[in-house]
Amino acid sequence: MPFNVTPSLGADLDYNGTMPYYDGSNANPSPQLGVAVMSNDGHLYKWVKASGAIAALASPGTAVTITEPAQTAIAGAGGFNAPVAGVASGAYFWARKTAL
Repeated sequence: MPFNVTPSLGADLDYNGTMPYYDGSNANPSPQLGVAVMSNDGHLYKWVKASGAIAALASPGTAVTITEPAQTAIAGAGGFNAPVAGVASGAYFWARKTAL
């Protein structure tokens, strides 16, 4: 299980679900979409929202494309991977950069 090594709080790199609130219940979740952190496994992880369902796939997970500035992700060859368990449409997750 990878863990955050960037000096910041709240980056649970295994999170996959509804919008979390790490700093109270306000309209702006923390972290903001697009935030990137480094993990102990040497990969960069980016906080994104699934714009459609992403299928489960064995390691390293389904390849995804991330759109900017919305920071949404959908299945496609974009240099990042979704969690191996898959992601529901509208769910938030940490996309793992494929290359080190």
